[in-house]
Amino acid sequence: MKKYVLIGIAVLVVVLLAITMTSGSAHIETKHYENGEVSFDYPSSWQQVSTQGSQIVAFKDPETGMNITVNRQVMPSGYNVSTDFVPELVKESESNVKLTSSNKIDVKGNTGYYNSYQIQGNGSTSEQKEIWVNNNGALYSVVFSYPQEGFSVESVLKGLKGSETSAAVDAVKNSLQINSAQLASMPTFGTVTIPRLGVTWNIRSDTLNAMGSVYHYSDPSSSLPKSFYPGQKGSVGLLGHHTRYSAPFNHIENLQVGDKIYINDYLTQKEYTYQVVSNNDIRYDYKTNLIQFPAGQKELVLGTCWPPGYTAAERYVHCQLTAVDPL
Repeated sequence: MKKYVLIGIAVLVVVLLAITMTSGSAHIETKHYENGEVSFDYPSSWQQVSTQGSQIVAFKDPETGMNITVNRQVMPSGYNVSTDFVPELVKESESNVKLTSSNKIDVKGNTGYYNSYQIQGNGSTSEQKEIWVNNNGALYSVVFSYPQEGFSVESVLKGLKGSETSAAVDAVKNSLQINSAQLASMPTFGTVTIPRLGVTWNIRSDTLNAMGSVYHYSDPSSSLPKSFYPGQKGSVGLLGHHTRYSAPFNHIENLQVGDKIYINDYLTQKEYTYQVVSNNDIRYDYKTNLIQFPAGQKELVLGTCWPPGYTAAERYVHCQLTAVDPL
């Protein structure tokens, strides 16, 4: 008898699943967001929360636990974005962000991409979906992050929360519009955090001489070597003063092998974790023996003048990639 009851429950679940799959996403009530540059519909249950970094607006869905950010980052001069907006380092073994699908979409006349990821970390798996558009010389993204749904009869009987998640994503994706706009330059495209030194600095692409910032070796007009951007498979270089302009790399000599360094990159909306592997590269011939940033290396190099207060040499800290995570 028990056997037939179990079979009956299984049949009921299959029927309910079939009904759910054929009926599509759940119907939801929506509100409208518009700031003159970006507009979209979103579920009325979402709660707007404070923004940070490159975020235009951010929401929290109290019903599903989903976090949503709408972002815009002006691209630095010379920056090359991948066609599908998937960073090269996401495809490496160190990445906790695993691409599951990538599809070209139309975003009200603009070509975009809709990318899906599984996020692995802390013994659990979550989902992330991203909409990307390149317009106005900037990268626009909408990032949806939410817990991975486990299957249960209860979730089916409640109407499958997953269908509500899909409906919410579709509401934004199908209504998203990005208007033409003249955007001011944004030389800051991320931050670098060094826990050992207790500091976080902006990363700029235009100058070494700015307060609260370090310079990314990338300015096309500079005579300094050019490095790769975070997310690209190549050596990333950051240069900072030791005693001037906020002295961002003061005490850099105190970094130890194994110390972690974090780059929050607004261009890819990812966090890149590096680990110090050496801190004894001191070059008194640095003007002729220029630091190089080779392709294919998953490396971060921090550079500063040496000794403190002088420019007789340059000191470099070499780090290797250990993780890629959502921003």
